[in-house]
Order: sequence, then C-alpha cells, then structure tokens
Amino acid sequence: MTREHERCEACGFDGALYTDAALLEALRSLHERWRQQLGAAGSELRIRPEPDTWSAIEYAAHSRDITALHAYAVKQALTQDEPIFPPIGDDLAEAAAVAYADSNPAEVVEALGVAAERLARTAHDAGVDVWTRGLTVGESRSDVRRLLEHALHDSQHHLNDVERGLASMRAD
Repeated sequence: MTREHERCEACGFDGALYTDAALLEALRSLHERWRQQLGAAGSELRIRPEPDTWSAIEYAAHSRDITALHAYAVKQALTQDEPIFPPIGDDLAEAAAVAYADSNPAEVVEALGVAAERLARTAHDAGVDVWTRGLTVGESRSDVRRLLEHALHDSQHHLNDVERGLASMRAD
C-alpha cells in the first residue's frame, strides 16, 4: 500500500520526511515552540501584520483548536471502526475564530501543549501497526498517520506565518 503523505509547497512541509518516532516528537515539541514564538511576539502579540493576516495569538489559538480536533479524531479512528463525520463547515471555523484575538496566551500555549501530548500519546500507545486505521470527514478519508502529519503541518505552517508577520511589522 502506498501511503499519501501531507505535503505543502508553500511552507515545504513533507510528512514523508518524518519517521514515526520523529513525528511524535515533533508534535510534542509544539508546546515549547509556540511558547517561544508568543513570547517573542511581545507587544505585537495581538497586532495583525495585514488586515487579512491573523495575529500571533490568533494563529496560536487556531493551532490549539486544530491540534485538539486531531487528538479527538485520532482517538475516534483508533477506537471505532472507520467512523464517518460530516464536513466541518467554514461557518464553524469562523465562529471559533471570533474569540481568538482575545485569548490568554499562557492558556492557549498550555492547552495546545496538552492537546499535542494527548495526540502523540494516543498514537504512541496504540502502536504504529494500527496507524492505517482512519476516519472520514465529509468525502475525505484520513488514516492516523495522515492526521498526525496534518496536525503537525498546520502548527508548523502557522509558526512560520507568525514569524513572517512579526518580521514584516518590525521591518516597517
């Protein structure tokens, strides 16, 4: 069976480059990476570098929610027989994003760390031999490995977004 890995031309992410152990370790490192990134944001934490570009705290809160959602999805994929969920509508994502700007950074980072650890621990405890189990959301099926890769990619991509946004604000 050929596995389709998460890839992103925009940020260079390639899930195939991660061993199973490295993937779990990278997920676990998200807590510290976001803690450092939000600390580096300083007084620009809640400032959007462009009107349509999220602030550092907004990206962090989004990554917290995505990581928690993936922790839930992996648990479902590992404990149910190929569960099926409706698609996640844009309206749901937008409703969640409304409160991102006012989020407490320490709480966001802590919750993201808890979700990332839960995600990595659940996958580790199940064992890689069952990472082919999956779930379907809308029309799209993802196995556990792909869910892990997507959670990592989402957070890493947005860490890069924050870094670029802060650099552009500081260059002005």
